Amino acid sequence: MTKRLRVAVFSLLVIILTSYISYSILEHRMIGVEVVKDDAGRYVTTTDAPAGYWGYGRILVGDIIDEINGGPPTSFYSVKKYSAIEKASTIQLLRQDPDGTMQKITLTVDKGIASEDLIVELIIPLSAVILFSGLSWFVYHRKKEDKAAIYLILFFLSTGMAYLSSFSSGRADPVGSIVLVSTFSLVPVFFLQFLNEYLKRYQEPLVSRTLFVAFYGIAALFPSVEIIQMLSGYNLFSSAPISPLLVFFMLVNLYTIYKLIHKFAIHRRDSLRALFKLTLMGHMLGFLPFILLFGVPQLFGVTLLTPQIASIFLLTIPMVYLYMFTTRQLFDIDFLLNRLFYYISIAFIPTLLITTCGILITIQHNYSWVKWVQMFMVVYLMLTLFLFYKEYVDFRLRPSFNKNFNSFQGSLDRFSTRISRVMKREDLERVLEKEILSILLVKKVAFLEVNKERVPGHHPIADSKSKEVPVAVISALKSVVHKLAIGETVTVPIGLCVVLGQKGSTFHVLWLDDKESRTKYNMDELGWLRTLANYSAIVYENLYLIESLIEDLESEFKKQRGASPWVMRLIFNLSELERRRLAADLHDSALQDQLIWYRKLEAVMLDHNLSAGLHHELEAVREGLLDVIHQIRETCNEMRPPLLKEMGIVEALEQLFEQAQIRSNYVIDFQVKGHIVDLNDEQTLTLFRIVQELLRNANKHAKASAVSIELVQQEEIRLVYKDNGIGMELAELNDSYQHMGLSGIKERVRSLEGEIDFHSVVGEGLEVHIMLPLESASITEEGGDETDDQNLVS
Repeated sequence: MTKRLRVAVFSLLVIILTSYISYSILEHRMIGVEVVKDDAGRYVTTTDAPAGYWGYGRILVGDIIDEINGGPPTSFYSVKKYSAIEKASTIQLLRQDPDGTMQKITLTVDKGIASEDLIVELIIPLSAVILFSGLSWFVYHRKKEDKAAIYLILFFLSTGMAYLSSFSSGRADPVGSIVLVSTFSLVPVFFLQFLNEYLKRYQEPLVSRTLFVAFYGIAALFPSVEIIQMLSGYNLFSSAPISPLLVFFMLVNLYTIYKLIHKFAIHRRDSLRALFKLTLMGHMLGFLPFILLFGVPQLFGVTLLTPQIASIFLLTIPMVYLYMFTTRQLFDIDFLLNRLFYYISIAFIPTLLITTCGILITIQHNYSWVKWVQMFMVVYLMLTLFLFYKEYVDFRLRPSFNKNFNSFQGSLDRFSTRISRVMKREDLERVLEKEILSILLVKKVAFLEVNKERVPGHHPIADSKSKEVPVAVISALKSVVHKLAIGETVTVPIGLCVVLGQKGSTFHVLWLDDKESRTKYNMDELGWLRTLANYSAIVYENLYLIESLIEDLESEFKKQRGASPWVMRLIFNLSELERRRLAADLHDSALQDQLIWYRKLEAVMLDHNLSAGLHHELEAVREGLLDVIHQIRETCNEMRPPLLKEMGIVEALEQLFEQAQIRSNYVIDFQVKGHIVDLNDEQTLTLFRIVQELLRNANKHAKASAVSIELVQQEEIRLVYKDNGIGMELAELNDSYQHMGLSGIKERVRSLEGEIDFHSVVGEGLEVHIMLPLESASITEEGGDETDDQNLVS
């Protein structure tokens, strides 16, 4: 028989059995009455039918069964085989009245499954079989060559069929009973076989081949015994307090749990820890509820859960192992377990109180203790689920009920914005102190430096009102200095300490005095302080990195007796960024204010009749305001030339020359040779700044009347500057404060790896030759400016 044919035959068998078992469930109701033969040979009911069964309230304990389906009960199959009444159409019984007379009662059993039982007894079990069949098809088509996949499929199908056939077996259907015994005994064995094959890929087998042979042999005995009992009509285990099948099921599962615990203990510290933990928890989640809530109570004759309800927990196991078998990465089970254990622990006391109150309220009904245990389990489950839901609801509703929540959230947003502009540790501490005092009613705060090797000393802060920290606080910090951690709060005799940052062996600690209300810091306040501390720790670390960078730059200066080109470029770029920001601030604040006052002054002069003297004075003020406005605009233009990128270096210089000749007494002769192209933004700005500084020098120091500037582009950019000023001694170039601008020009040229030569004699003017390479090792094309400068100056 080919493999495909075997699969087809097996699938057909599953479909036939599922169809028949579903029909038997749909056709008959569960009566739920057990009987025993008395000394007179009559069958007497021994227990009331469970709630929800047809016999509940209709057949009572002590009723004598006279006829079933018109015949004696001794010839009825379910009575002979199981000492129970199932699949009956009519039942005739004798019931003794209080006066001692016997009353004959004939009952007609309703046909078909009750509508209220349809979902639990047929739809859910049948859906489970269909679902597991679909999962089996999925696994088979994905990993048909994997031996573990075959046992996983058998485990899926046996679990589904056992769950469905349990409702048919409860109706005393012989086929349903055989299927239940066969599949139920094989469920733990198939599972163990799958687990063994699955773990072989990690070289971690669970069970030897000999033990599997024994397990399969024992599992095969149960359907064999079931068939023999059906044929012989004799129940071999009628006197047993618990079903041997259930004992076998429990023992195999407990053995599996033991083996998984053993493996987990071996691998609890290596890479297989998560695998065995997930395997163990998945197994316990499915099997332990069935064993502890149904199997173990059966040993004592107690039914906490019916086997049909307890079997629902078994359905979780195939899902867990399907995920394990098909995924490449396992989810973080530790996180889920921590949440689960946390909610289980805090739900226990409320559950106990609710159950106790329920007992006190309904004590007059005389319920058995089993009812109270069932109530406890239901409330426990509901509370645990509620706590999971509460975590989500907290996020949505907490701001509406906690008036401080938005204050804390707003404080964190405000603090995170402010610290983005902090450049020094003192500024950070000042911002932090201000934020804390605005939210908490504390008397004072102070910042400490706690060193592991020395006595903590008080670190002065900007607030001059801060006093020395109490000695008791210092002593408490000394005792726990080796336990300090960033973001943690430290309990001290007076107030509270929060660790803000660390550099080497030194901790930066914030001390807060007691609150003015003399109340303890609550959980929200502590959480807010810890968050502030973590934010501050990041800033502290960045400030230390900046300090280290500055030290490295200073070391670079000392090594090279001057900055390297990339350092100079960095400095000039930072300088230009600050010029841009300052120009924007001048334009948006000072210039706009001047324009507003200018317009107000004009309005006053036009709307009111003023004397000639007052009008003349106001006119002078108006002219002064115009001069200030013009000067601010000129300053903004110089600090950040508008449209420099758009115009290019030639047009920008021509515009600069026009403005310079208006303000100064020299004449500029500007010549461009060739086409000036392929200049990046940094080269363009550098040339503009160089020419700007040379013109400033010609006006202030050289006293020149004529300036000549020539710009040439060949394989490099060449700039030649000449003036007829007073000249200078070149030896004074590096030492004179007056020539710092020229020294800055040298550094700018060096930053772009260019060359510069100064030629000058006293009384004969100044000549400067500059060469800039079009491309150099340290120049890279950079992105656009952060802001658009086109509208910087009106």
